[in-house]
Amino acid sequence: MSNNVATVAETEQKAKYYGGTITVKGRNLITSLLAGETLEFTRIVVGSGAMPDGVEPIDMEALVNPVAEAVSTIPVVENGEMFMTVEYRNDLNGGLKQGFWLSEFGIFAKTANSDEVLLYYATLGDSPQPVNAYQDNRIDIRRYPVTIALEIDANVQVSYNPGSFITAAEAQELIGGMVNEAMASVGSAVITSIVIPAEGWTWQEYDDEEMLDWMDEYHLVLEVACAEAKADHFPSIALDKSALNTAKYAGLCPTVEALDGILRFWAKNEPEQDMTGTVALLCASSGGSAGGGGTYVLPVATSTTLGGVRVQAGSGLNIDSSGNLSIDAASGQQAEDLFDAEPEATE
Repeated sequence: MSNNVATVAETEQKAKYYGGTITVKGRNLITSLLAGETLEFTRIVVGSGAMPDGVEPIDMEALVNPVAEAVSTIPVVENGEMFMTVEYRNDLNGGLKQGFWLSEFGIFAKTANSDEVLLYYATLGDSPQPVNAYQDNRIDIRRYPVTIALEIDANVQVSYNPGSFITAAEAQELIGGMVNEAMASVGSAVITSIVIPAEGWTWQEYDDEEMLDWMDEYHLVLEVACAEAKADHFPSIALDKSALNTAKYAGLCPTVEALDGILRFWAKNEPEQDMTGTVALLCASSGGSAGGGGTYVLPVATSTTLGGVRVQAGSGLNIDSSGNLSIDAASGQQAEDLFDAEPEATE
């Protein structure tokens, strides 16, 4: 019996600390609130580090291995205690590129008269939690409730803006909108999302030998409505990663044709499921008919600069409505008179 007790005690002794606590510097910061200062939360960070041996959580001043910034609910102060929930999502800030084991997090704070310090440090001890990389729109969320005893009626505010940590989907939508706006200003491109359905494909035979040279295997055709598409656009499709295997087995043709309000796709086989992606509708030039009106100004031609020239009336040069340049040819008599003319005498 005594041996069993000793074994359990030894196991508990080896177990790493699990939980969170206010740090020494955090306590000093809270004490300053007695002077009427306001506690400002500046950031929350999650990490994958393990506390060094012999170090107590209360003495921590930074995370061992910080990985990413997190967010929280708005802190609530009640009866001398502050309650909040720390949250980390793998789609924040454009999406987590590489997965990690979340084993620690910290809450940083300051007052108007102090520097930022690690107010609260938490470790998951022997129970770190895996956080997957953000792929194929798979969201991984970790939440941790936090209670901090203030023992005073303190003013608390959050200076970091949880809304500034936009998700990957929100970032993609924002960037797409900014690109569309910028491209529209010069009329060069329009970018929009698209869904290529698995249903609606029809078989098409080709009589034109030129078409058969490169379309012989792509007999399935599908027209997808796209309000932004114009017949003079050059469409470029970027499929989402989740649609790549479907496109591969369907033998989706890399060529896409743009018509007014329609995008035409070809494939070798009917796809098993819908395919999603983004299409960039490019114009032939910045002044194309996609709208917007270009801001390009043609420079004046010089001996060293390629540019435009003007044809003056009476110069012997002519330009027709198609832009073809010609020269007035001299008659035989005019040429003879020119060569027979004697040079003028000079004094």
